[in-house]
Amino acid sequence: MLKNYRKDSTMRGGKLEGTGKKILLGGVVSCLLWFSACTPEEEIFTEEAVQLQFDRDTVQFDTLFTTRGSTSQLLTVYNSNRNAVTIASVATGRGNASPYTVTLNGNPGQQFENIRLLGGDSLLLLVEVFIDPQDENLPFLEKDSLVFRVNGNQQDVKLIAWGQDAHFHQGWIISQDTTLRGDRPFVIQDSLWIEPDVTVKVDSGARFFFDNGAFALVQGTLKTEGTVTAPVIFRNVRTDGNFGNAFGQWDGITFTTTSRNNVLRHTYVRSAINGVVINTPDADTIPDLILANVIIENMAGYGLLAIGSDVDVYNTQINRCVLGLAYNVGNGYYRYRHCTLDNSGIRFAREDEWYGLAFSELLPEQLDDLQVSNQPFYAELTNSILWGILDDELIRNIVSENSIISLNANLLKYADATLAGNIFNENPLFADPVIAHYQLDTLSPAINQGIPTSILTDLKGARRDDQPDLGAYEYQIP
Repeated sequence: MLKNYRKDSTMRGGKLEGTGKKILLGGVVSCLLWFSACTPEEEIFTEEAVQLQFDRDTVQFDTLFTTRGSTSQLLTVYNSNRNAVTIASVATGRGNASPYTVTLNGNPGQQFENIRLLGGDSLLLLVEVFIDPQDENLPFLEKDSLVFRVNGNQQDVKLIAWGQDAHFHQGWIISQDTTLRGDRPFVIQDSLWIEPDVTVKVDSGARFFFDNGAFALVQGTLKTEGTVTAPVIFRNVRTDGNFGNAFGQWDGITFTTTSRNNVLRHTYVRSAINGVVINTPDADTIPDLILANVIIENMAGYGLLAIGSDVDVYNTQINRCVLGLAYNVGNGYYRYRHCTLDNSGIRFAREDEWYGLAFSELLPEQLDDLQVSNQPFYAELTNSILWGILDDELIRNIVSENSIISLNANLLKYADATLAGNIFNENPLFADPVIAHYQLDTLSPAINQGIPTSILTDLKGARRDDQPDLGAYEYQIP
């Protein structure tokens, strides 16, 4: 009985052992089927022909100086399919010879392989470009493409950048009379100095680009000879993205006590801390600086800061300067005619004491140690527009009996409306101040409100009529 029992048990054990194997195998198959059934579709890779989507078909860069890299541009790649895909490769069309570099998952390069992208997911790539010099005066085009291969399909995104050769200067000191041509831009990496008794003439179309913190210091004489169609430009080196209209990107132009006979004609000064600063005290009223047909804009500080100096400003537009558009302080001769001064385009709060225009015989405390002219304080504003968001965009401050502030035929944002011969607090109706389009609208109250002067054309070269308009622009009938 014992023997039979053991045999029967063995058989049962064998039978049970075989059954266990079947149960285990069936469980594994069931688990696999269950796992497969529960895997989200977006994680299941497909080998079917699929198309990727891109947030743009072209990655384009603003004109870049050779030997200087660009900022990064973002390209987003979308897999709008239900299933995941493997992108076999992402590569620049010109391979290692391409001036473009792509950064993917923190790794820069010209080619990447086997990139997995889940269904409905996206991929972010950063694209940069570095352009080698070509010894060309005119801008030249650098083209390539970013090629995507997935499941036998090929798609591409165009890459476009303009390169510009330039004259690069660091610690540039000009110690003899010089004429600077406009064939290529000048990139100032830290400073441009014009020494005393040296005259620098700048041809029309010349462009100066300043690095962050760079400046121009004029101890001698600077004469720019821009035209309506080819102005001379002083601005920040970065032009891409929001840097094009950014504030405070370089330090600006300063005329020191030894500087004389400066003339800026058809010249743009943009995006500095202070656009133009002058302190040239002397014993006469002959202008040490003439601004004729000039645009100064986008300053973190002052557009024009004249301290104890003699300046003559006409057909000039100064706009979007945080601390003030034109400050004229200390004994000197300050004359403004047919100017458009506007601070309504600043999109953040300004303090009440940050006036648009200041005529003050007294120096601010922080400027007390600077010299001023030996002549009495004289200020004139004629046929001009002063506008902004403050109740008072003008401050007048004189204490001496022989000091004069003359305001004639202007449109002013000013709480004291008692000055005869001016228009107060009427919106000048600029065409579009948001984009610095300061021509006058058809219904502008500044039209035909000026008095005749010797300034017969406006900032753009248009002829003024016998009853001129206020500001830098003469209204033109469409």
